[in-house]
Amino acid sequence: MLSRSILTCFTAASRHNGILPTRKLRLCFSRVDLKRRTFTRSIRPYSISCYDVTSDTIYALASGHGKCGIAVIRLSGPSASLVLKELTGRKQLPIPRQASIRRLHDSVSGEHVDRALLLWFPGPNSFTGEDVCEFHIHGGIAVISALYHALDNIPGVRPAEPGEFTKRAFLNGKLDLTEVEGLGDLIHAETEAQRKQALRQMEGELSKLYKDWKDRLVKCAANIEAYIDFSEDDNIEDGVLEDANNSVKLVKDEISEHLSDNRRGEMLRSGVHVAIAGPPNAGKSSLFNAI
Repeated sequence: MLSRSILTCFTAASRHNGILPTRKLRLCFSRVDLKRRTFTRSIRPYSISCYDVTSDTIYALASGHGKCGIAVIRLSGPSASLVLKELTGRKQLPIPRQASIRRLHDSVSGEHVDRALLLWFPGPNSFTGEDVCEFHIHGGIAVISALYHALDNIPGVRPAEPGEFTKRAFLNGKLDLTEVEGLGDLIHAETEAQRKQALRQMEGELSKLYKDWKDRLVKCAANIEAYIDFSEDDNIEDGVLEDANNSVKLVKDEISEHLSDNRRGEMLRSGVHVAIAGPPNAGKSSLFNAI
């Protein structure tokens, strides 16, 4: 019951600050088999460890769409190393986290696709926690399509669903929910204030705060349980219940103060809609241009 209460406190604070996952993210997670995941205690609050989430290796364009000088295609999954060997025709993988130049070929037709710069990140030391490879190729539409076709010809490789790289990072404990939301906000930030807030959230500022609340409440629960089980022994210090009660009240006050900021974080994230209204020729356009 205490864990449920703690999670409720976190949920209320998260909803207030606009850091709950978006509807699309929640739908994405709802596909996970609940029987195959377990909640774990870790340094990252409410992270989820998931066993055998998927055996697919996924790929997606990590850079912007359209013609460009360089396009980055990211690959992640258990077969990433085999895919890399298939496309390069080499048995030896590149040195991890060091750029290397390789010629890419379609493993079925043998056709030369492009000359690419490769970055190899073996798991778990990668963004998703899986084996990850990045192909930096020329950004022409035909070149990108040719590499897509070459990847589709390899069994077990498929295009990633929207947000699936971040989803895998979350399921593998590389990011918690607040950091996932911060990453999404950082990508969509349009103002300097939005960028700063999203960056702080992505770096774990809210996670540290919520973890501190959780740790203190768990400690109070442990002391209360010890008092109930061993109250007749001499090993229990006096004032345990009073200290626990004071600590819980302090956490409650901190959460209340955290929630009483008039939803500034959510307004900063979502913006404020303002209408300039007035009679004709009252100076609305002049005011707007001055702003």
